Amino acid sequence: MSSRLRLFWAITLPEEVKEGLDLLRQKWSPFLPGAKWVERENFHLTVKFLGEVDASLVPALGNAVAQGVPCVAPFVLELGGWGVFGNPPRVLWVGVGGDLAALEGLWRVVEEATGKFGFAPERHFTAHVTLARLRRPQGVEALRQRAEADLAAAGMPYRVTVSELHLMQSHLTPRGPHYTSILRLHLGR
Repeated sequence: MSSRLRLFWAITLPEEVKEGLDLLRQKWSPFLPGAKWVERENFHLTVKFLGEVDASLVPALGNAVAQGVPCVAPFVLELGGWGVFGNPPRVLWVGVGGDLAALEGLWRVVEEATGKFGFAPERHFTAHVTLARLRRPQGVEALRQRAEADLAAAGMPYRVTVSELHLMQSHLTPRGPHYTSILRLHLGR
């Protein structure tokens, strides 16, 4: 019996960006009771969620994505703005701008490579960094009144140079998930 790993491809964020996002979490948490906030060390930009994957596939999966990654040169993203997904709102996020064409190119490389292993294609890619999962929509309207000022106070937008793609393993624990990079691929090489 082989082991299974919960995996996703992601862009990691520098510590100073995580610090700023954590500041927003601290300022906004009183407005969103019951929200499940992402821990500071777990902030990232998901490129593709894979779910449970047989551990024996990891080397071949990594090699398949690694073949396309050199075609994508390093690029710069900007994190700023905010929004929610769902009606009622279920996910609170920070938006992503900057070189979205390069980001979409990276996403397409990952989609094509993972598709060869039977992973379902995504219909479209909406770049974002999740801050919290909302159990109740209360507080979102109050947040709208102050969000822009808080984003500016946190020094947004943040510029992030993307030069790597990570295959992340998600370890589910009673205290929440913990993410570990198990493979790092350099862009443009």
